[in-house]
Amino acid sequence: PVILLAATSPDSRASGASQYSPLYLKVERYGYENDEVSDEDLFEELANKNIPRETETFDGCDSVKEPSPSLKPEEIVPLIMRALQNNNEPEKDAGLKTAWEFSTDTTKWVFKNNVTDFIESCHETADLFPTSFYGVSMNGRSWELETELNRVGGDNGWIATQVMKTISSDGRMRRWQWEMRKNKRPPCLGCWKV
Repeated sequence: PVILLAATSPDSRASGASQYSPLYLKVERYGYENDEVSDEDLFEELANKNIPRETETFDGCDSVKEPSPSLKPEEIVPLIMRALQNNNEPEKDAGLKTAWEFSTDTTKWVFKNNVTDFIESCHETADLFPTSFYGVSMNGRSWELETELNRVGGDNGWIATQVMKTISSDGRMRRWQWEMRKNKRPPCLGCWKV
């Protein structure tokens, strides 16, 4: 069987409407002609599904709050940066929560899987150091991607990098290299994380 992940919002579940939101996942199984499907074929099929999601909630940024196999690595940095620029839209610290969801296990391990400590640390760092990553992403003047995405190992590589230039609130320029990795096991198989 092919598994298609579709997201439903709490409001739509209560009303029976078919709205989509990334907050709650519902797993549906669809028949597949060939029961002898490899994991790679299943992953490829899932990655190519067009999973509906809300868009344009603030400043052109998707309201996706969690990684999805349908997101391409090229979409990750702009999505996170727009979310952080508009950190308190559509709710308080939504941008930092998005950054947390796209973080690898290493970041979550450092904060002992405590998103509250992560958010407090980000705010403290942003307030104290305008040229820190969270300082420029939440309070900076601008950011732009300076390079195309570099997919290590070619089109099928599971590591990707990209360089971004930022201008802090006090006018200083910094460059950052993003490193994204494709999750090679559940949960979130095939999702790109930072």
